[in-house]
Amino acid sequence: MSHNPEPRNLFNCPSIGITNRTFYNNSCTPETASIRKEWRSLTHTEKMAFVNAELCLMSLPGRSGLPGAQSHFDDFQAAHQQGTNTSDGDIIHYTPQFLAWHRWQLHAHEQILRLECNYTGTIPFWDEALDASSGSFFQSDMWTNTYFGGNGSSTNNCVTTGPFANRTLHVGPLETTTDYCFARKWNETKGLDYGRRTHVDSCYEYVDFESFYGCMAYYPHIAGHQATGGVLILISQRMTDVDSSPGDPIFYLHHNYLDRLYWQWQQLNATARLNYVAGSTTINEPAAGWEAMTLDYEMNMYGIVNNVTIGDVTNIQGGYLCYAFEY
Repeated sequence: MSHNPEPRNLFNCPSIGITNRTFYNNSCTPETASIRKEWRSLTHTEKMAFVNAELCLMSLPGRSGLPGAQSHFDDFQAAHQQGTNTSDGDIIHYTPQFLAWHRWQLHAHEQILRLECNYTGTIPFWDEALDASSGSFFQSDMWTNTYFGGNGSSTNNCVTTGPFANRTLHVGPLETTTDYCFARKWNETKGLDYGRRTHVDSCYEYVDFESFYGCMAYYPHIAGHQATGGVLILISQRMTDVDSSPGDPIFYLHHNYLDRLYWQWQQLNATARLNYVAGSTTINEPAAGWEAMTLDYEMNMYGIVNNVTIGDVTNIQGGYLCYAFEY
């Protein structure tokens, strides 16, 4: 299967109207569902609550025992790194569990913020298409010194502004575990190009899951990673370091945006897409032959939380998950 298929009508696709339907089930009701908001919809108090919760997680000792994970925040970065470095390769990006695994990671991270750091809000999302259409990919106040800080320094790309400045990371780069500075190296051109709405709309055009997932893993996914740089940029400047990318808290806003896009695609044909996955469990064909990816496939968070199946997270209002997006 190709993971970066050429979408149909790439630059001439009409904008698709996305519904705001709900699919509450079991213990998830309109009264119990949390609402994930775009960063700019939060009040200053809500924004600082999220920033402080992430700082709290960074101050707590690691519990996973995974290589390099010194803090509880590192645990999630290390679990992501492990998922990219299995005996079958990077199965959390290059197999169809990509969208489900990251949806689950967001949920697990949010729950830990609540349990361990008394956070009462939700993970916000970053509407990257909104910024791409503005002509200024980094126009949001999320990049100010009050919240996430800005670009890395011109000398070594290390971030020296904002609450997360001057951090030392221990997971990465790529599959290694070493000490290096928390860095960003913005690429405005990449963000404005890959993040634009026409690329998102082209993904919505796909009716089958594998093509949609492959499209999402390309333009929308790459946009936030390569435009932001940060822990995503290797010292050698070869490519982005997706393996260890959760070292930047912006990772969670970026992937929450992708989760929102996935949910919107599911709503376009809920009967066929709400409880569905397709494809194979591995990147390359094993000697015993391909194994189909099913809803019963168990995903691995490497001991941070109990494992779940893909079927547990396909419906964000199915009971195990219980949230909606503000738009």
